[in-house]
Amino acid sequence: MAQQSQKQVVYQAICALLKETHRPFGEGVKPDLSPEDRKTITTMIVTAIETGEMEFSSKARLKHDTPEAIRVYATSLLSNWNRKDDRLNGGIKHSIKKPGSRIGKDDGLLKSLKALKKALTSHVEIQKVNNEIALRTEQLKNEKLSSIKIEMNNIPSYLRYLVKP
Repeated sequence: MAQQSQKQVVYQAICALLKETHRPFGEGVKPDLSPEDRKTITTMIVTAIETGEMEFSSKARLKHDTPEAIRVYATSLLSNWNRKDDRLNGGIKHSIKKPGSRIGKDDGLLKSLKALKKALTSHVEIQKVNNEIALRTEQLKNEKLSSIKIEMNNIPSYLRYLVKP
C-alpha cells in the first residue's frame, strides 16, 4: 500500500471519527471537534505514523524518536491541517498571520536581544533594543535574499530587468 500524505491522513481520520459518531460533515464545513475528539484523531494519526501508512521522513523519525514526541507531532499535524485544509476549515483560504515571523528564529544575537528586551522596564531602553532587533532582522532578511540564486537563462527576456545584479 502506498503511503498517504499527512494532509490526507488527517482528513481521513477526522472523517472517520465524524462518521463513527454519526455527525454530519461535508467538504467546506468546519467540524466541531471536542478535546476528546482531538485525542482520538491524534491517536489515529500516531497509528498511521507507526504503521508506515503516512509519509514520515527518516529525518522526522530521528527528530521525533519517542512515543511522546510522535504524539506531540501528530497533535501539531492535526492543528495545522485543520487550519489549512479548506475541506476542514470551512472553505476559508488560509493566510499566514505574521509573514516573515520566523526570520532569525535560530539567530543567537536576535534571541539575546529579545531576552534583553523582556528584562527591561524603561521605554527608552526598550526602544533602543527594538531598534537593534529591527536592524538585525533586516540584516538576516538581506542575507537570505542574497543567497537566492537566479538562473538568468530561465527568466524571460522581458523580465530580466527585474533581476538585481
